[in-house]
Amino acid sequence: MSRTAPWHGTGVTDVGRVRLTNQDAFRVSNELGLWIVADGMGGHAGGDVASQIAVKTIDDDIRMHRGQSRAYEAKEIQELLHSAMNHANGTIRDHAKTHPALIGMGTTVVLIFIPPPSSNVAWVAHVGDSRAYLIRARHLSALTRDHTVLEERIQAGLLPSSTPSSHRLGHVLARAVGVEPVVEADVSNVELQPGDELLLCSDGLNKTLNDAHVLDALMRMDGHPPAKKCTALVDCVNKLGGQDNTTVVLIHDRLDDAAAQNGFP
Repeated sequence: MSRTAPWHGTGVTDVGRVRLTNQDAFRVSNELGLWIVADGMGGHAGGDVASQIAVKTIDDDIRMHRGQSRAYEAKEIQELLHSAMNHANGTIRDHAKTHPALIGMGTTVVLIFIPPPSSNVAWVAHVGDSRAYLIRARHLSALTRDHTVLEERIQAGLLPSSTPSSHRLGHVLARAVGVEPVVEADVSNVELQPGDELLLCSDGLNKTLNDAHVLDALMRMDGHPPAKKCTALVDCVNKLGGQDNTTVVLIHDRLDDAAAQNGFP
């Protein structure tokens, strides 16, 4: 699977049925092998500004680095993603200093980076509770763990692992981009297989639909273009009240589409 940028993403964002503004932002940079979702902190001034700054700064950083190098070592990728997250963190804080009404603004960030030509490994970086999932063989697997007070208490054994993310502490972020002087992103990777899909989302999706419902909605749209799958997920959320902004980015292998169209399994 050593090919030039075969992975292709499509994204949709929607304000929902309750919120007056959309504090989510996303970036689809297929030529870079980079996809980002950010969710500005709800109820905080400038959440929409923070999310937009984050996706632009991270995209710019990786775009600039991509122009300097054609191949990446694993350590270099990790350093690049940590650096881009911290640059976004600092840029948000600097913007708030010159716009006092926005002090305290912050955002979640989740991204997937599949640097060509080594297109069989997806790198995942995140801060906050926006999520990344792997869809493989009709199964949905989480690639991220929420940075929330709820998740911290579950990990400490203070709450059962079955506690739903809709719990009141599931809305309290333990980590966000732009809030503290330094931010620590979780960075991991997964080896991809033919037929895999990757999903990024803001918590408007997963706090309304559990993983089983997300997978069911995707399976019912099997064979449809990725853009229609994204829209179907957002529609499911809005039919259940659309309490929050919802953003979905779905990433798939275009060569799998070509194989299917030519009758290959």
